[in-house]
Amino acid sequence: MSASTFSGSSCPFHKFLAVLGALSGPLLTMALSSRGPLSSNRKGADGGVSGGPTLPSFLIDNEITAEIPADLKSTITSILEIASKTRDVLQDTVEGGTKACTENASGDTQLNLDLQTDSIAFTTFQLNPTIHSCISEETPVHTPLNPTTGTTTVSFDPLDGSSIIGPNFTVGGIYTIWPSTSSLLHTRGTSALASVIIMYGSRTTAFISCVDRGCLEVTLTGTKWTVTTPKITLEHTKKIFAPGNLRCVNTNPSYSNVVQHWISQNYTLRYTGGMVPDICHIISKGGGVFSNVSSERNKQKLRFIYEVTGMAIMVEECGGFYLDEGLGRALEREVEDVDMRVGGVCGSKGEVDIFKKIFLA
Repeated sequence: MSASTFSGSSCPFHKFLAVLGALSGPLLTMALSSRGPLSSNRKGADGGVSGGPTLPSFLIDNEITAEIPADLKSTITSILEIASKTRDVLQDTVEGGTKACTENASGDTQLNLDLQTDSIAFTTFQLNPTIHSCISEETPVHTPLNPTTGTTTVSFDPLDGSSIIGPNFTVGGIYTIWPSTSSLLHTRGTSALASVIIMYGSRTTAFISCVDRGCLEVTLTGTKWTVTTPKITLEHTKKIFAPGNLRCVNTNPSYSNVVQHWISQNYTLRYTGGMVPDICHIISKGGGVFSNVSSERNKQKLRFIYEVTGMAIMVEECGGFYLDEGLGRALEREVEDVDMRVGGVCGSKGEVDIFKKIFLA
């Protein structure tokens, strides 16, 4: 990043990023550490962490989350707080897809809402002594927040679906929780502990997935989160398909064959162009298949630590598969770069097996 990359925006957080780009990561650490000493990471009376946010009751009572560690519950609670604040911002904005005249480090044009929601996340995470550090698609600098007390690290995309927010489509947020670390480089996706996937639509919902425990759905009404689906399980097969990066069928014959199969077998198309709504639609319907395959001409866009890892945890915890373009388990991939891109296919196990068979034929 450079100072010139972020010039021209009136957004306060955007101006801050301009300074960050000029002076590098340590300045962000100093800015976010200015609130003074933090409470020790001790268990609170509600089962959470002393000095951390108050846990919603469902995290204590639900079978999927009841027995997870207190620091993981506390980190999930902060993510739900971010979701509530982001929902309010999205409901009150009249901007929609207004561009901020900047690009993130990956070269994507940023919206004012990208920067605003990113700022909400960093500020909220900083206030929780459980959270050691975080890194986001909009601020791809591994940033220490509470290095002496924190036990978790969060990688995230605060507003997935920027390209479809202008016409008021459903968008989302993707949050992956890891054991605390000073860098995610050379870490495998299998090291992650949990993910929280948020959907901002006519309702605000969250899919909370804890590794080896399952996935549940909660819905936000007012300021309260309520369990709407206690445990989600995908059917083995279901004729719903969401074909991402569809333009590459012209230069990727294997992908073209799979798409032709879906059409000839009368599958139902459910595709918006947003990763969160498209995969979560499959989760909510109980099955289907989502793909995002690349070619030499049409490159891959999905980032491993910000998007793929969190979604893969959710799909697997619902009983599905998430494979990369090499048709291996996506979560087995090692982080080579914070901007590493990974394509692939996910959804019901039977549908992913059909994809694999035709793709390799």
